[in-house]
Amino acid sequence: VAALVFLISKRILKNYFLSVVTAILFVILSGYQEAVFWISSTGFLFNAVFALLGILSFIYWKERKKKIYLIFSFASIALSLLFHELGVIAPLLVITYDVVFGESKKIFKKIYLYLLLPLLPYLILRFAAHSHWFNGDYSYNLLKLPYNVLGNAIGYIALDVLGPISLPFYEALRVFGRGNIVIAVLISIAVIPILIFSYKLLFKKIEIEERRIIIFAILFFIISLLPFLGLGNITSRYSYLSSVGFVILLAILLKKTYIYLISISDRYIGTVGIIIIATVYCMVQLFSLQKIHRDWQEAGEKSKRFLISIEEYSKDFWIRENLKFYFVNMPIRNGEAWVWPVGLKDALWFTFKNPNLAVYTMSDTNLAFDQAAGSSSSHIFRFDKNGNVEEISRTKKGQIILVNPPRQH
Repeated sequence: VAALVFLISKRILKNYFLSVVTAILFVILSGYQEAVFWISSTGFLFNAVFALLGILSFIYWKERKKKIYLIFSFASIALSLLFHELGVIAPLLVITYDVVFGESKKIFKKIYLYLLLPLLPYLILRFAAHSHWFNGDYSYNLLKLPYNVLGNAIGYIALDVLGPISLPFYEALRVFGRGNIVIAVLISIAVIPILIFSYKLLFKKIEIEERRIIIFAILFFIISLLPFLGLGNITSRYSYLSSVGFVILLAILLKKTYIYLISISDRYIGTVGIIIIATVYCMVQLFSLQKIHRDWQEAGEKSKRFLISIEEYSKDFWIRENLKFYFVNMPIRNGEAWVWPVGLKDALWFTFKNPNLAVYTMSDTNLAFDQAAGSSSSHIFRFDKNGNVEEISRTKKGQIILVNPPRQH
């Protein structure tokens, strides 16, 4: 993905060194790292590969006029849909590039129909599979939609700029907004003219080509987040593809800052100043990355400890027809990393090979005992702080005791 960011940036920025900077900035961002560290987010990586390949192939087609590149762009868009539903925005990114950088003034061209064509069979297949369609975690509240879009946009910008350390600020902002909706709406309305004024003021001082780059980067950022801006919260992995637009903007900002510094002093001062700014920013991101890496490493260890400790019970349980397992204090997160948000039943199936195994998670030990009362096929397990599990039982006097696992010979 970083290589594709470099190649696309080289075509857009027309500056080799600045394109290298853009790719490096993309690699060290800590805000989207859930997409890299979490195995369940692999689809985001492949989706980004094919979405960016679609843009790059289209750029080659525009430059060289060979149909093979257009076919490859079409195929890349189709392949992006196979890895994540975010692929629906892949043709929109290609169209955005053509509208912003194309010589023609037409807003809509016949070629766009071909680029949008893969969406039709995809949407038909999703409809036939009864998949998602605005329910559960993917639902939109139309009444809160503008509020969520604005709040989430701020959250994703902060996530790209500062990484996960921005999340407490984002959560505090949402809590304030929920409790003071009228104030939040008034502030949102007041921000719009400020943004318009800033846009006009800044763009007067920017060359036409740079203006196009900035518009494309902003639109890339927004379009890549379109399926997620209306949701009730933000998630790290959703910002992966949109971060490409952010790093292009950041590279332009660093360039303009350097030009400004040398204009008020000299080239030496400007170079030292921009190096200090870039170093500080990179260190903030790298320190966050280091912490995230430790969180995910420990999360993986907790998952492994669980699988090892639960296997002690498998020899005794696997042959039974019906089993009910109740798990108490299940670890869901470890810092910025996921441990068992979902998937516990699948992991247990690989251990017990029992299709009739029912798995329940409980927040309270007493509640688990109440649910399992009177059933000989029910077993209660408790997680410790290291991710291990131990079976527990309750005596007639109400005391909780450990059930020794069967010895394996």
